[in-house]
Amino acid sequence: MVIRRKKNWDKPFSEKVAKRVSKIPSGELLIWSDQILYELSRCLSVYEKNRDQVYLDEALTGAEAIHAVVDELHKRLSRIE
Repeated sequence: MVIRRKKNWDKPFSEKVAKRVSKIPSGELLIWSDQILYELSRCLSVYEKNRDQVYLDEALTGAEAIHAVVDELHKRLSRIE
């Protein structure tokens, strides 16, 4: 029996996240970025206090999301200029 590991994703964020972010209007992306940064900071703070892996996993998800949001904003601004 061969056990196969899940192949690591070589991009900084998933296609699912990229598709969702691409459908959000630019003005709302800025609001999302504020919320993501708040949650990311909160998760890291809680992780620092109790070392629960769940918070570190949530922080990683937040980091992927903020990267996707900034990447999408950059793409949109590049098309305008």
